Amino acid sequence: MIKHVVFFKMKEEAEGRTGIENAKMLADKFKDISAKIPGVVSVETGMNYNKEKQFYDLCLNQAFKSDKALQDYLVHPLHMEVREFVFNVIDHRMVVDYEVE
Repeated sequence: MIKHVVFFKMKEEAEGRTGIENAKMLADKFKDISAKIPGVVSVETGMNYNKEKQFYDLCLNQAFKSDKALQDYLVHPLHMEVREFVFNVIDHRMVVDYEVE
């Protein structure tokens, strides 16, 4: 199994919404597509309750059946749509992918 963990730092404002509003939308989008794309074992999102400026705003934690499932997910049309939204509303992100035995 592969864990895919992404931390997002949101822009303070983008697309007419606050960063927090966009983070909530993004979390919902990831939950929605994770239910529709094969190979996703689980998905969890969390908003950071600590509001210090240097901290990330949103965490995405997904599990995939295999590395192939993750690679297929990354190029899936539903993910590509969300990815476009991501790059419009985030300042930056950090990604860690690791194998769980």
